[in-house]
Amino acid sequence: MTAASRTLFVLTRETPFSYQCGRCLQCCRSKTIPLNPYEVARLAAYLGETTTQFLARHTVMGGAALRRRDDEACVFLGEDGCTVHPARPLACRLYPLGRRVAGNGDETFAELDPHPETAGAYGIDGTIAGYIAKHDVAKHFAAADRYSRILKRMLIALSKRDDRRDVDADATEALGRAPTAEDDNVLDMDATVLRYCASKGRPVPTEVEEKTLLHIEALEAFVTGVETGAT
Repeated sequence: MTAASRTLFVLTRETPFSYQCGRCLQCCRSKTIPLNPYEVARLAAYLGETTTQFLARHTVMGGAALRRRDDEACVFLGEDGCTVHPARPLACRLYPLGRRVAGNGDETFAELDPHPETAGAYGIDGTIAGYIAKHDVAKHFAAADRYSRILKRMLIALSKRDDRRDVDADATEALGRAPTAEDDNVLDMDATVLRYCASKGRPVPTEVEEKTLLHIEALEAFVTGVETGAT
């Protein structure tokens, strides 16, 4: 396989691959690090913040990516490396790999173009499966796939609505949300779960994994209501 083809999403878990980080920290600069609500919740919990606080303080693009400092470094890059390493997002755990899941569920990987001054050592004395197993990605994969599916459904459902002005009202009914200018992001896990639990008379969980399940349940309730015209 040529070097050029390795940057395409044609690799599998069985593909020979190894990578040893050289701690040059180049991968923490000038990169867009995408986030989903699960990753935001893990980072927020690690920092002792709510997801609402985390989204406001540390993200851009409506919470879809980590903020960068003026020098283009990740907001969490410290002198000795990542300051949130135990809670780092999936993109950081996978580096220097990228992952793609097709509509039929097929999973492929690609090698990302390395920084020209990278100190990382690439090799083939392992497999992609072995590499990702070292970085605790199973829960991240599961959450990423579930959020990807529900967000695609949400976009399709909302795009078909003629009465777009009623979308906020639909969200209010499905999620138990009082519409305010400051509180309208259904991807804010803590705020959404709090509203959802209040509307259902259910206790609010504190653990990220349990909150994630309830958050997805709330999103699915909203999307199903829009799809069926029930809300």
